[in-house]
Amino acid sequence: MLYAIAIIMLLAVIPISEYMAGGIQNSSNNYLLVLIFDIAVGYFCMYIAALLKFNVLKRKNQALENDLTEKEQEKVSILLEHQNEKQQALQREELEWLAEKIKMFTEEEQKSILASAYAFAEHDLIVAPSIVIQQDTCSQQELMYFICSAFFNMGKKRNDIVSFLFQVFPLYFPAGESVLAKKMPGLEKVKERREKENQSK
Repeated sequence: MLYAIAIIMLLAVIPISEYMAGGIQNSSNNYLLVLIFDIAVGYFCMYIAALLKFNVLKRKNQALENDLTEKEQEKVSILLEHQNEKQQALQREELEWLAEKIKMFTEEEQKSILASAYAFAEHDLIVAPSIVIQQDTCSQQELMYFICSAFFNMGKKRNDIVSFLFQVFPLYFPAGESVLAKKMPGLEKVKERREKENQSK
């Protein structure tokens, strides 16, 4: 409707100009005022019409977006729930595997190691054990393999695993964290050994 009024007002400029041109010469000022007013009203109507159309489209798009957002959120929630279940199952499996590998430590040391491992696996927290883990029960290479294999499979980052080893087993790595980072085996090497171990069962 507003677009129609705007077109009529703009088209009216021609007959108005012809009419005013045929009138008295001193009517030129009135002619200019009428012409400016006519054009202004026409463009104003077009602006209001465009603004109303934009608001209608905006409301429709918002309603569609809200509907899609709710559906997407529902899908994401279901997906995250499945991922969390899978991740928790994986963490349990790897912690059980680790528990079997550290049987050479004392019972108290095992509990402390597993408590630190659980905090790291579940919450990405590196908590030093309540007791000092002694060095004379497991080789450095074997310890690195056990810890790296379990946490690599959980998707932990190499640097975080280095920090975990250094803080939980300080007596094993007296040269410092930087030296440990150089000694620690890479993901591929650890995966290869784990696969061979699984195949030999």
